[in-house]
Amino acid sequence: MNHSHSILIFRENEKIYFEVLEEQLYTIGRASSDKIFLASKGISRTHASIYFSENSFWLVDGSLKGKASTNGLLVNDLKVSVHQLRKHDVITFCKGVQAIFMQFNDELLLSQGLKVFLENMFDFLNISQSRLAHSEQNSGPDRKKDRGASRAAQLQTQVDDLTGLPNRKAFLARVEKSLGVNNFLLEENQFAIFFIDVDRFKMINDSLGHLAGDQFLIQLAERFKACIRPYDMAARLSGDEFAILLDNLGSVDQAITVAKRLQTNISKPLKLGDQEVFPSVSVGIASSELQYETVEEILRDADTAMYHAKRAGRSRFIVFDENMHQKAKELLQLDGDLRRAVEHQQFELYYQPIISLGLRSLLGFEALIRWNHPERGLIEPNTFIPIAEETNLIYEVGMWTVQEACRQLSVWKQNPAVQIPISVNVNLSARQLSDTNLVKRIQSVIEEYGIANDELKLEITESIAMENSQQTSKVFKQLREIGVPLVIDDFGTGYSSLSYLNRFPIDTLKIDRSFVSKINVNAENTSVSITHSIIGLAHSLGVKVVAEGIETKEQMDYLRLARCDYGQGYLFAKPFPADIATDWAERGLDWRWTST
Repeated sequence: MNHSHSILIFRENEKIYFEVLEEQLYTIGRASSDKIFLASKGISRTHASIYFSENSFWLVDGSLKGKASTNGLLVNDLKVSVHQLRKHDVITFCKGVQAIFMQFNDELLLSQGLKVFLENMFDFLNISQSRLAHSEQNSGPDRKKDRGASRAAQLQTQVDDLTGLPNRKAFLARVEKSLGVNNFLLEENQFAIFFIDVDRFKMINDSLGHLAGDQFLIQLAERFKACIRPYDMAARLSGDEFAILLDNLGSVDQAITVAKRLQTNISKPLKLGDQEVFPSVSVGIASSELQYETVEEILRDADTAMYHAKRAGRSRFIVFDENMHQKAKELLQLDGDLRRAVEHQQFELYYQPIISLGLRSLLGFEALIRWNHPERGLIEPNTFIPIAEETNLIYEVGMWTVQEACRQLSVWKQNPAVQIPISVNVNLSARQLSDTNLVKRIQSVIEEYGIANDELKLEITESIAMENSQQTSKVFKQLREIGVPLVIDDFGTGYSSLSYLNRFPIDTLKIDRSFVSKINVNAENTSVSITHSIIGLAHSLGVKVVAEGIETKEQMDYLRLARCDYGQGYLFAKPFPADIATDWAERGLDWRWTST
């Protein structure tokens, strides 16, 4: 059986020599420890590395620990970071130093090896003369100009035009190199990927304009670069998505240290003209410790971790783990199930009472969607609504919620046992606000079920309202024109302040449960002060106030004394099905929460 032998034939200025590649790993450069020593000035310490994997020799620019060479590495006149060597590849290390990769089998070496060696040697010398940096005596000015233009064009395809960072193509190539090195030296060279999404970037574009948005991204890019080492890489993937490669890590703990530093540096105030903004980013981290096989796999998992960071509240980092991967698979399964749920009407509305604290009476209900999964049972909306938004099923799910709430309200109105006026609150998502036919659809449903326009109240969270304030204001004005009351939910958790309330024609705001839960009537605290201020200033603007998350009598007592209009929470009742809500509507409120 014949065996292939690989040889590198070097030409260093006037010196020619060769190296038979018989070992698994070689380093090439000016360091005394390099296996193949090159003395020329243009050569870096460990200028290149060659390792054997998957029945091939692979050439890497710089060391296997991620530090690239000073002058780069060319194969057949093209710059490379990592390259699978093929027969007759010409490697250029610097001006005057090249090598050709050759392969022989045993038979050739025994019978005519010397002849073949000499023939290829002369071929190599001829190739070298035409490719060796095109010295002035052998190349005219046009040739040099063309070559320079070609190199510049190649580099330009790897750089993001706006930020000057490497682009997606360059980043993927670099990750591929790190992955190849990691698979060869599994425990000696770990690396990590940061997948970064800029929080609420759309709000900056909408409020300050796209030019300001571009400047914002440029300044963020500089901060990313300042947080990493010279041989790491920060790149812009697309839009407001960035990525960082941290090479030569001992463990994922080092990546976490960098992530903490990045979050601190990014969150510092940033000037855009006369406006001061406070950036934040959501970061997903995937480490090579999980032994990935492809670039796509590690990017996918970093992206998954980033979405977990956003769903956990933004402005944070999360490290990917196997549990997350399993959860991602489950969500993918839920995606398919959700499509079938829309077709087979597997949804149900639960209702939580909203209480008038002053009158001690039932005002109405908030309608909360649940999914009756045939195998998993009742699924909460925070699990499936994000999937519905990503797949655009939210339009169907959202309108079903409006229709079912209006249908139930119509049933109550026709029930002679219900003697009190009842209203129902329904939540709108960000995607629904972008529906240009939203107001017409809602008006059509109201007319279909014969309810009054002011009996259906629509809620939107403060953060969603402020992310697209122009669209929110437009939709709110249209809804106000047809007489539908509007509610700002989770107030106090986003960017807004009470001054923003003048921009939206709202009727009610809901104080977020995070403030209510910290109310302590026996001691003054920040939550008490904020809650009191929100109630007072909202009333001065003619806006009613609902306190969410009331769980104790003490909280209720304080809110009543602070003249909060309405309350909602587990103290009164958890969300329940329509039949129990009907009982409440028929008998009214049996007030049993006496003051203490």
